Amino acid sequence: MNFSKSFYSSFILILIFSTILAIAGIRGFFRLAPAIEQINEHNTHSLYITEQMVSALTIKKDIKLFEQALRDGEANITEKGEAEAIKKIEKNYKKGFKNAEYKEITVDNIIELSRLNRLAMKDAALSAKRLSSAAAWVITFLAIMTWALGILLMRTLAKNIIKPLAELTDVLSSYTKGNTMRRCPKLAPNQTFQKIYDSVNTLLDRG
Repeated sequence: MNFSKSFYSSFILILIFSTILAIAGIRGFFRLAPAIEQINEHNTHSLYITEQMVSALTIKKDIKLFEQALRDGEANITEKGEAEAIKKIEKNYKKGFKNAEYKEITVDNIIELSRLNRLAMKDAALSAKRLSSAAAWVITFLAIMTWALGILLMRTLAKNIIKPLAELTDVLSSYTKGNTMRRCPKLAPNQTFQKIYDSVNTLLDRG
């Protein structure tokens, strides 16, 4: 049956595209999660560490608290340039507790470490935004394709099943009402209905 093949092919394509749509959406959001996690964990923690350093150096004047924050920073290196910034801090921080000039240098190095992490957070946010935007476009495209296939399926059904059935119903209804001259069209939209039309016309001709 040609119309059956057309119907099932269209239906299967819709199922396939719907599945791809769901997978693409889920995959996009799962890929988005690590970027958000990075923002919330490593970089945020690094910013907290820089705040602890500045506080220990300028307000509390507690070298042990500073060194603890410095060790935490060394263990939390995730971005390019962080290791160099921490080395500069290590080089001058002890003098910074005794000398105003070195304190200023150390604060500048801590600010640079903070800047690197803020920049990394901004880049991660932009990456997440781009990924989200790309996923949205993919989903939109697949949704449009699904709609297009749905319309194609509806047209296929209308052409190959609904209209031929309506024609057949009209012919039989007309015959029962006394219009014995009405016949099905000589040409049907597919082989299956062509056989049905020919059989019905033959029966009506005999009647």
